[in-house]
Amino acid sequence: MPEPTSNALINWNDLRPYLKMAAQNAWLFLLLAATGYVMGTLITKRQLDVHSATSEILLESQETFDYQAQMLGAIGARSLSSNVPNQSRILRSYDLIGRVVDTMNEPLDFFFVGRLRTTQVERFTHLSIEADPELFAAGLLGQNLDLRILGPSGYELTYDNPTGEHVKVQFPFGVWTESGDLALKVSLNHPSDQVLSEAEWDSMREQHLRIRAFNRDQRIQQFRSALAVKAVDRTSILQLEASSTLASRPAAFLDALSHIYIEYTQEARFEASRRTEEFIDRQLDELTSMMDSLEQQVDLFKADNEILDLTREETEFFNTLITMESQLRELDLRLDAMGSLRSFLAAGSGEFGLPPTTYLFSEDPLLVQQVNQLFMLRSERASALIDVTEDSYQVRRLDSSLSSTRSTISRYIRDTELALQDQRSDLQRQITSLESRLQGLPATQRDILSMERKLQVNEGLYIFLLESKASTIISRAGIAPEATIIEAARYDRVIGPNKSRTVLTWAGGGFALALLIALVRMAFFERIQTIVELRDSTNLPVLGGIPHYDDIEEHPLSILNDSRSAVTEAFRSLRANLQYMLTRSESKLLLISSLHPGEGKSFTSSNLAAVLAKTGKSVALIDFDMHKPKVHKNMGLDNKKGLSTVLIGRAQLDDVLRPGPVENLSVCTAGPVPPNASELVMGDQTLELLKELRSRFDFILLDTPPILLISDALILMQHVDAGLLVTNTEKSSKRSINHLESVLAQNQLSASFILNNIRMNRWQRVYSKYAYKYGYGYGYGYGYGYGYGSGGYGEPSEEA
Repeated sequence: MPEPTSNALINWNDLRPYLKMAAQNAWLFLLLAATGYVMGTLITKRQLDVHSATSEILLESQETFDYQAQMLGAIGARSLSSNVPNQSRILRSYDLIGRVVDTMNEPLDFFFVGRLRTTQVERFTHLSIEADPELFAAGLLGQNLDLRILGPSGYELTYDNPTGEHVKVQFPFGVWTESGDLALKVSLNHPSDQVLSEAEWDSMREQHLRIRAFNRDQRIQQFRSALAVKAVDRTSILQLEASSTLASRPAAFLDALSHIYIEYTQEARFEASRRTEEFIDRQLDELTSMMDSLEQQVDLFKADNEILDLTREETEFFNTLITMESQLRELDLRLDAMGSLRSFLAAGSGEFGLPPTTYLFSEDPLLVQQVNQLFMLRSERASALIDVTEDSYQVRRLDSSLSSTRSTISRYIRDTELALQDQRSDLQRQITSLESRLQGLPATQRDILSMERKLQVNEGLYIFLLESKASTIISRAGIAPEATIIEAARYDRVIGPNKSRTVLTWAGGGFALALLIALVRMAFFERIQTIVELRDSTNLPVLGGIPHYDDIEEHPLSILNDSRSAVTEAFRSLRANLQYMLTRSESKLLLISSLHPGEGKSFTSSNLAAVLAKTGKSVALIDFDMHKPKVHKNMGLDNKKGLSTVLIGRAQLDDVLRPGPVENLSVCTAGPVPPNASELVMGDQTLELLKELRSRFDFILLDTPPILLISDALILMQHVDAGLLVTNTEKSSKRSINHLESVLAQNQLSASFILNNIRMNRWQRVYSKYAYKYGYGYGYGYGYGYGYGSGGYGEPSEEA
C-alpha cells in the first residue's frame, strides 16, 4: 500500500540513513576525535609560546624652527604624515631592518629541551657561545644543533649535516670548532680557578641544550615577517607590533627599530645641508684664491704707478660697471645650478639620491615645486619596490608620472637657460659699452680700475656665500627628527600559539576524518540492516526478515532446536505472509535463491519447508543447486543420489525422495555434482519433473544457485508461482539490490525479498525475552499476514 505523504519540514525517512551511519560509526567518531585531541595536546606541549611587544611613533613632530622652513622645504624634505603607507613600507624595508639586525647582533637562538616541552631562553647560564653564521654550511643555518656537556673535557654536538648524515662530534671548551660545517666557540662562564663539584657537573650533563644559528639575511626575514605596522585612523601615528618566541626580543627589536627610523628621518636633511655647505666651501676657496691674487696685483701696481684720481662721471661709470659684473657673476652661478639640476634630472627612475643643492640660489618657486615633486615620486618608487616588482602596475604608474614630470622640468630648464643666456648677453653688451666709455683713460689707470672692479665683485659674492654658509650651519644645528616615539616599546602579551584552537583543530580534524570514512562506508560499503531499509531500497515486495542465528552450523533447523526462539517465530511469520501472498491454488511452486553465495538461501529454504510441513501440508524440498549443494547437510541426509540422477534418466522421482526430519516433508537432494548442471536444468526433463511435483505436493520449494554467479535460478523462475530472494545483512547493499532488480526486469521476472541475519540491538533483545516470557513471539517483518491479523491459512497450533 502507498506510504502516506507528509508535509513536514524534516522527513525522518530521509534522515534515517544518516542516523544509522552515526550509530554504526559512533566508535570511529569517538576514537579519531579522541586521538586528534591527544595529538593536539601533545603538539601544544611542544610548541613555543609567541610573545609580542608594541610601540607607537608620531610622524612629523613639527619641531622645525621658522628660519629652517624655507631651506628644508626647498631641498625636497619629505612630509611623513602625508605619506603614511610609504612610511609603513620603509619601516619594514630590508635595509632599515638590516640596520636593526646589525645593532642587535643576535646570530644564535638558545633552547632547553625537555621530554615534552622545549623552552627558548636568552642564553645559557653556564655557557657562553660565539658563532659566525656566515661560515656555517648553508644546510645547517636554522637547523637544530644539540649540545650536551661532557664534563671539564668539553662538550658534544649532534646534528644532521647537509648530506643527511647524522654527525656527533666532541670539542673542548674555549676554542673555535675545526669542523668545516660549523664556526662557533663554546666557553664555560665559570672562572678558571673555580672548581665545580661532581654534583654540579652531573647536573650540567643531564641538560639537553639546543642552539640554532641564523645569518643576517635570515634574521632580517624573521624580523620582517614578525613585524606589523598599522596606521591609526585619522592620525599620523603608526602602531608597531613585533612577535618572537623569545619574550625579551620583541621589545628590544622595536626599541632599536624606532630609534633607527628616527635617525633615518633626519638623514635626508643632514645630507642636503652637508652638500650645500660643501658647495659653498668650494666657491669660497675659489673666491679667496682669486681675491688674494687681485689684492697682490693692485698693491704692486699702485706701488709702481701713480694713484688714480677719477672724475665724478667716471666714478659713476665705474660703480655701474661693478654692479653689472656682479649681476653677470650671479647669472653664471645660476647657469651652473641649472647644469647640476640637469644632471640630477638625467638620473634613472631607480636612482634615489637627493636633489642638487646649487639650484637653491634660484628664486624660481615653480622650478622648486617641480623638482620636489620629482624627488617625491622617486621616493615613492623606491618604497614601492620593497613590496612589488618593477613590472607591477603601481611601479609602471609611478614611472609614467616620473617621465611626465622629468619632461616638464627639462623643458622648463631649457627655457630658463635660454632666458638666462639672453640676460647674460644683454649684461655683457652693457658692460662692453661702459668699458668703451672708460677707454679714454690712460692704460695704467684702466688696468687698476679693472683690478679694483674685479676685487669688489668677488668681495660682494664672498660676503653672500659666507652668509649662506652661516645659515646652512645654523639650520643643520637645529634640524629635529620628523618622527617622535610617543610610546616606548613594551612587552604586550603571549599571542600564540592558540593552544585551544590547536587542540580543537586536531580533534575536529579527527572527527572530520571519521565523518569522511563514515560517508565513504555509507556510499560504498553500507549494508542493509533492517526490513525498513530493505523496503526503502527496492520496489519489489519484502516478505519478511530472519534474525541472527548463532547455532546455524550445529542446528541448521531452528524449529527442531528451539520451537519458541525468535528465529523459529520469524519463519512462522514468513509462512503466514507467504500464504497471504500466494493465490489459493492447490499446489504452490516456490523458488528460493540469492544474489551472492553464503547469504543463507539453503538455511531459509530448509526451515521454511519445515514450518510449512508443520501445518499438515505435503511439502517437497528440491535441491536444484547442483553446483554446490547444501540441503542434504541441513537435513542430515546423504547425497549419493538425487536430482542429478533423475535429470540424466538414471532414477525416478520416488527413488530419490526421502522423508525429512519433519512429518509431511519430503527431500530431494542434489545428488552427485554433474559437469553440465546448467544444461540439465534447461532440459525438458526439468519441466516434466516440476509437473510431476505439482501433482503430488501442496508446496514445492526449489533451492537454486545464486543469481549473480549462475543463471539456473533465472531459468527456473519462469516456471514457478513465486520467487523468494534471500539477502544477508552482511552482504546486502543498495547497489546489489538495484543490480538484482535490473536483472529481474531485464528477464521480465518478479520476486520477493527475505532479509536474513538481522541483528537485534540491546533493547530488541530485552523486549524479545520479555515477550517470550509471557508467550508472545511476533517474529520479524510485517507481523502476521502483512498486518491483516494473526493466523493465516490454516494457522497451526502452538507446536507448529
